[in-house]
Amino acid sequence: MSVKSAVITLVLATHLFWAAPAVLAMDSIMVHNANARATFALASTAAVYLTVMNHHDSPIVLEGVSVSSDIAAEAQIHTTFMEGDMMKMRQVTDGIGIAPDAMVELKPGSYHIMLMGLVKPLETGNTFNLTLHFDNQADKTVLVTVGDAAKAGTHLHH
Repeated sequence: MSVKSAVITLVLATHLFWAAPAVLAMDSIMVHNANARATFALASTAAVYLTVMNHHDSPIVLEGVSVSSDIAAEAQIHTTFMEGDMMKMRQVTDGIGIAPDAMVELKPGSYHIMLMGLVKPLETGNTFNLTLHFDNQADKTVLVTVGDAAKAGTHLHH
């Protein structure tokens, strides 16, 4: 092997070694139990619940302003909190941090994804795609199952 070939091989191997964690990061992010409540015919909003698990060796952030779906004009991460005697909801713009080997559950009364400007009502048994954007510039698209409104937020088995 010539010196030039050895240098090129070394440069490529080094590049692949350092680039590998970015590629592996999405394999290390798992999303489970993505579900939404069925809505009535004229509803313009809906909520999505899911669990995000970080199996990577560094923290990740699910970006609050970077969630998207083709079923709604806009998707945002929201949180629910008590203020005095009132339950309130607000958008989470700085995202949700998830430590290495930890998980965050988006559920009723806590973090959740709000779909606004629904294209059509969500009907029990239907599915749709939701894309989650993470701080490492990676996207993860998950299939959301629409369940009975009475059971929404509980883990659906599919």
